[in-house]
Amino acid sequence: MSPQCRCVLTMLATVGLLLSLQGCLAPTGLPPSANLKPSLAWPECPKIGGTYVLQGEALPGTINFYRNRDNKLTLNAMLGVAVPADLAQEAVRVELVHEDTLELVNRFDGAITAHQLDLQPEDRVTCDRNQIRIHRTRFEGGEAEEPLRNISEIAQELTLEGDGSLLVKTRIMNQSKSAFFTTPIPHEEYSARFRRLD
Repeated sequence: MSPQCRCVLTMLATVGLLLSLQGCLAPTGLPPSANLKPSLAWPECPKIGGTYVLQGEALPGTINFYRNRDNKLTLNAMLGVAVPADLAQEAVRVELVHEDTLELVNRFDGAITAHQLDLQPEDRVTCDRNQIRIHRTRFEGGEAEEPLRNISEIAQELTLEGDGSLLVKTRIMNQSKSAFFTTPIPHEEYSARFRRLD
């Protein structure tokens, strides 16, 4: 057998071996990171965990309630993390636990509630030295074939200030979308400073 034939047979055997091994591997589909929720634990993200006043101080020129006049500018509301209304009315502080996500722990008169920030794989998180930026998109109204869908984009900036206070800015952009047209809804902006207590 000529050297050229031996070379071709060796190549074919190698390709066959690689193909058979590839069949043993689990199908990958999407890249692994595509199915993972974004993390707030990266070294670039400032550590903002601690105990803060529950109700923030509105920044000058901004409104002092959240979404309607009956809702205070609480850290829970600004981060979109639910808390029972009666607890928010009575409590004065909130514990912010910062790990892969943010968890808000509210305590008052023996009652404790804890809720995590709802991050999904499609959300984006970016960080720098003293700021975390979170961008979330949420759809309501069912599948794409539905006649009307509501789309909400929530952009949040959490800035750790020199004195340990947490400055939170939340911007909500809503639109209604049908098969024929898109109706923008005036956006909402809220900004408040939360004093650190520990």
